[in-house]
Amino acid sequence: MLKEIQNRRSIRNYKSENVSKEKIIDILKSGIQAPSAKNNQPWRFVIVNEEIKNKISNKMVELYGPNKTAEVIKTVPYLILIYNKDDGYFNHLSIGACMENMILEAESIGLGTLWIGYIKKIEDYVKELANVDYELVSALAIGNKNENPVARPRLNLEEVLIIEN
Repeated sequence: MLKEIQNRRSIRNYKSENVSKEKIIDILKSGIQAPSAKNNQPWRFVIVNEEIKNKISNKMVELYGPNKTAEVIKTVPYLILIYNKDDGYFNHLSIGACMENMILEAESIGLGTLWIGYIKKIEDYVKELANVDYELVSALAIGNKNENPVARPRLNLEEVLIIEN
């Protein structure tokens, strides 16, 4: 098994130091190498600036009270919004593969990530802020890790294998 798969953790605490744009570009390029149904490549990305990150974070706090996700969004160096460009068949699976590629690339270069699905709760607000009319699927926080969480328990193969032929 790849060490990036074994070592990857959801990071919720980031150092304030910046990440080079070259590393972010490499992460995005890894994402677009993902397989997609019918080679549709439905993913679209928006790297949000500090002002938009703060507005997203503040809206989450306004609607749902103080929460760790809002804190991560405000403090992480990079927040990438991930959109679905159309309603193509299996687009969400393709976008999931794209995000996993991005997460594993980040891990391979020592960066931490947090896959943020919670952002869907304020999709219309975020779409307006980012001026994007595609479906918001998720967001990805990327930065230098300021924590090293232990691995969470996983089911073993016998617990998830339904039928062995």
